[in-house]
Amino acid sequence: MAERLPPLTSLRTFVVAARKGSFNEAAEDLGVTPAAVSRAIRSLEAYLDCKLFHRLFREVTLTTEGAFYFRELDSVFDKIAIATQNLSATKAKKPLSVCCYPSLMTRWLVPRWSSNHRVNSGSELKLVTTLTHNIDFIGNNIDVAILTDSPNVKGCTSEWLFSSDLIPVCSPNFLPPGTAVTDTDDWASALLHSDTRPNDWARWAAANRGVKINPSIGQRFESSNLLYEATIAGLGIAIGIRDTLQRELLSGLLIEAFPPSKPANCPFYLIRPPETENHAFFPEFRSWIIREVEKTVQVAK
Repeated sequence: MAERLPPLTSLRTFVVAARKGSFNEAAEDLGVTPAAVSRAIRSLEAYLDCKLFHRLFREVTLTTEGAFYFRELDSVFDKIAIATQNLSATKAKKPLSVCCYPSLMTRWLVPRWSSNHRVNSGSELKLVTTLTHNIDFIGNNIDVAILTDSPNVKGCTSEWLFSSDLIPVCSPNFLPPGTAVTDTDDWASALLHSDTRPNDWARWAAANRGVKINPSIGQRFESSNLLYEATIAGLGIAIGIRDTLQRELLSGLLIEAFPPSKPANCPFYLIRPPETENHAFFPEFRSWIIREVEKTVQVAK
């Protein structure tokens, strides 16, 4: 069974009196009367059953037992003060503001972060979305962004995270059975586009040089999330990022339109200004997302 501790107030009074060598000066530091200091010391001595001070006319000095006790306790209250200050600083830390496209946020980042946060995370995130690659990090108080394709952002560090596939997808019954990627007369007028990724069809066509399509025609949507919903509803064929469509592909809501075709490459980067490196929550977030990417790669293998 653990020993019961002496009153914390008496211990604090003892340490201050020992440092000052005076009950009067200790009283001034603690904002109490000298009599209150004397009572606290006598109470502690009674608790410990030993004398801690030699009481002289204008000063006090430590006994052998008092000197030993002071050596043991002297740094304890400094540690408590530092721990309290650090706790207050931790509570005051602003969340790490993480920005990415809505589809990546809702379909990749949030499910993984939610699972991690429930178990072992002490970090706090503020999650925001963007429909453009042009992030005003300072003006919008963004600490880090996860963006695709173009890593070059002036004044920022860009770190490659992973690459995914750009693939044509459609609802299971949209294309007649046996439709080939080269049968462009049967499907090239049904292209669907996201305004956030206007060049994806052109990139996929370039990766499949035998496919002749006009990548500028077709219906357009504000975001990839809207694009995917329209595709599930059977409105046409979309270019999708494989890693953001795992649920739909596994459940059969969407299928690869032309499995033999070659996917186009879609790299993702972790982009941040220099100030983010000093953010209290950034190191943990960076380590976590790299682990998630590694798990994703292992599953794919």
